[in-house]
Amino acid sequence: MFDPTAYDNLKVILEGAVYDLDLSGELKIIERNDIVDLAKIVRRYEITYILVNQPSIKANISLEANLNQLASELLNIENQSMFGANIAISFSWNTSENTKDFFHSIKSHWGPEHIYEEKQIISSLHGSHEEMTIRFSRTMTEEMVDDLVEMFHYSIVTIKKLLTGTG
Repeated sequence: MFDPTAYDNLKVILEGAVYDLDLSGELKIIERNDIVDLAKIVRRYEITYILVNQPSIKANISLEANLNQLASELLNIENQSMFGANIAISFSWNTSENTKDFFHSIKSHWGPEHIYEEKQIISSLHGSHEEMTIRFSRTMTEEMVDDLVEMFHYSIVTIKKLLTGTG
C-alpha cells in the first residue's frame, strides 16, 4: 500500500483549491506542471492561473520537496521538522510604467518577512515582462493545509489589487 508523503497530500489540497475556482469560473488555469527532477531528486508541482478575462497578470504557485524532505519522511526518520514542502508564489505581467508600483504593492501586501526576487525578462519572441517571486522561509507541513489554501486565495486578492491599483 502506498503511503502518501506530506508533499503528495499538500499537492492534492492545492490542486483541489485551484480547480474549484477554475470550475466556478473565477479563474482560468493556463499551465500545470508536475515534475520529478531525477538529477536533483526534487518533486515540484506548479500551476499558473489568471483571473477570467484578465490575462494581463499571471500567478503561479509552486510546491517543491527536495531529497532531504522526501527521504526523511519515506525512511521514517525521527526528525519530523524535515517533512513537508517549500512554497513559492510568482506574479508576472507585461513591462509597463506600473512595474515599480506592482513590486511595491506585492511586497506591502505580503509583508517584509519573506524573500522576494524581482526579474525582468526580455524576449525577442514574447516581448518583455516582469516577474516577482515570493519565497516563504518556512517548510509547509500537513498541519498547515489551511495556510496553504489561504495563501492561494491571497494570491487571487493580490491579482485583484494589482489590476485595480489599490495595493
